[in-house]
Amino acid sequence: MSTDRLNDVQIDVVMLTFVKIFYGSNFQAYKGKHMTLIELMVMHTGIFSIIENLHNLFCRGMKDYKEALSNVQDYNMTKILTRKCSIPDKGGDYKEGRCELDVIHAVQMDIELFNYVDVILRKVRMGKLADEIAAKANSTKENADGDEAEEEVVKEA
Repeated sequence: MSTDRLNDVQIDVVMLTFVKIFYGSNFQAYKGKHMTLIELMVMHTGIFSIIENLHNLFCRGMKDYKEALSNVQDYNMTKILTRKCSIPDKGGDYKEGRCELDVIHAVQMDIELFNYVDVILRKVRMGKLADEIAAKANSTKENADGDEAEEEVVKEA
């Protein structure tokens, strides 16, 4: 197995991170920004407290090896992900490769749009889309009728 592959748990962590960065007002803080791989490495070293993690494992005995290893694996995952998402430096310096957050955001949005259209087209081909729309319309109508009946009961009381 390649060390450049992420397992399912790591993919979930990545997706959660993308959700935090790209959705809501959070992306405004990152919009138009880029970071070099060395900047990302320094930032992630601080976030994952790699030196503190190792000190807690070997010197203080406050962590077991599984917990410490998990932290290091998460840190390594960020290195893999940033390398995969980076634009190589023109001079060939690995550490100066850039992660353009706008590009990553655009790719993420394109993937989501593609997946949404793919699901819709599959439902159309299977003949399920019309049924789902009708069921949703009936459900909405029933909820609206139920709300009106509740309002009448409240008025009578």
